Amino acid sequence: MSSKHPRTHPLVEVRGVEKVYPGGAKVAAVRGVDLDIARGEFTALAGPSGSGKSTLLNLIGTLDRPTKGDILHDGRLVTKLDADQLSDFRLGALGFVFQAYNLIAVLTAVENVEYPLILRGMGAQERRAQALQALKWVGLEGCADRRPDLLSGGQQQRVAVARAIVHRPALVLADEPTANLDSKTGGALLDLMQSLNAEHGVTFLFSSHDPAVLSRARRVVRLQDGELRGEDRR
Repeated sequence: MSSKHPRTHPLVEVRGVEKVYPGGAKVAAVRGVDLDIARGEFTALAGPSGSGKSTLLNLIGTLDRPTKGDILHDGRLVTKLDADQLSDFRLGALGFVFQAYNLIAVLTAVENVEYPLILRGMGAQERRAQALQALKWVGLEGCADRRPDLLSGGQQQRVAVARAIVHRPALVLADEPTANLDSKTGGALLDLMQSLNAEHGVTFLFSSHDPAVLSRARRVVRLQDGELRGEDRR
């Protein structure tokens, strides 16, 4: 789309998406979901265990493919991309924060944050500068040379957030990001994410059943048995 014309479509468009896992019962984890996510949202997918919220997050994040339906990111139909195209798309447009942190144990904090930039082929000097800036955003500039085993759980999750935002993605997807944190540390992480959303325009989409996350979200989309069952906006 030409830069002369503003983008009027949502950042994410989910259209009639279903996900059926093979097997004797052929369980439908997601059933006929339609959902739009606008730029700048701070939104949570909520529901009990087995509701389909993590599956939907993974589908939106292109970590899994829908059985039926389409997903568009910034107007681009991503459900038709091949594996290499999807990998390139994720490296450029998406950031991921997982409850298990998924840091590389033998790398320092700054090296973990640099890793997506290495995959994108960025030069050493530029990627180190961007990684240090991302660590500064999350308040860990003093921990750049520490490996994950020398960081607290909250610090490790902050490194994971820095890694997710270092390449300035359009969307950060966070799957139960507070699940392994105590309430104080989880609250501090949510403060950080709200600040990144407000000050840097980072769009966040969470999958969570944590009341602390749901109370912070400006929009809560509720799922049950793989179907959308309404939403709340603040």
